[in-house]
Amino acid sequence: MTKDFSLSRKIRRGAFSFLLGTVLFISVPISASADTQDNSETASTASASDISISDTSSVSTYKLADIDIQVSVSNDLVCFTQNVTSNNSYLELIGANDVEELRALMKVNNIYLEIIPRENVTYEILLSGKDAPSGVNALNELSEEDIQANFEAYVANSDNRENGSVTENVTNSFIERINGVVYYVTDITSVANNDVVIYLRKYYTIMQGKAISFSLQTNQSSLTDNMKIELENIVKTAEYKDIKKSIFDNPIYSEISATIITLLLPIGILALITFIIIKSTKRKTKKIS
Repeated sequence: MTKDFSLSRKIRRGAFSFLLGTVLFISVPISASADTQDNSETASTASASDISISDTSSVSTYKLADIDIQVSVSNDLVCFTQNVTSNNSYLELIGANDVEELRALMKVNNIYLEIIPRENVTYEILLSGKDAPSGVNALNELSEEDIQANFEAYVANSDNRENGSVTENVTNSFIERINGVVYYVTDITSVANNDVVIYLRKYYTIMQGKAISFSLQTNQSSLTDNMKIELENIVKTAEYKDIKKSIFDNPIYSEISATIITLLLPIGILALITFIIIKSTKRKTKKIS
């Protein structure tokens, strides 16, 4: 069953307007037959305005218990989880005025991580996950023949799609193995209302009974080489393992904690200043006496 992630919001920075949305998260049933698709990968030429690759020497790790995956993301990038709080200073970058709406959109569309640059937001990366089709535990467990057959079925199901005013076409597809994990990789051109064009690259796999998708989307003139590297760098950090859900891993706790910290921080600073003034006054009094 196909589910669309379409956020009806725009990022506006000066004259820049970026429509977020039109990411398809597709969970395709295992099929033994499909039309053959051209799987050759064609490399795009990076333009002079290509993005800078983020520094991977300093990262933050995200453990997502609902889909049993752990990923690390460069601290050069901004990440939003389903527990994002209203005092997050980066919400303005994605035009999110209502944090409750953002959390609801992420939940209903199975988005567990949204990643954007701190500046010059020309792309976003989404990590999605849901239960895999019945009987499928991992693509790695399939034979080479079945991996290929199901890849062809997946690509055929992703191509020439129309959903309301959005049309999507697969322009490139191939199978890639990263750290022993099989990924179906597709490049997609999405056109909304015959006007807004979004370019996407998606890595799709099934591990531990979960269908996992890493998607990068941009409204620039193409998917640049550096955008592809940025996405692949995140995919390379993925660890698929059982992750226990923490009792603190919920939006209510995160919101309360953030509010308490916001309230206590200025009080703590004021108390420190008061303490320093009192100590300084006492010292002066002693010197005078």
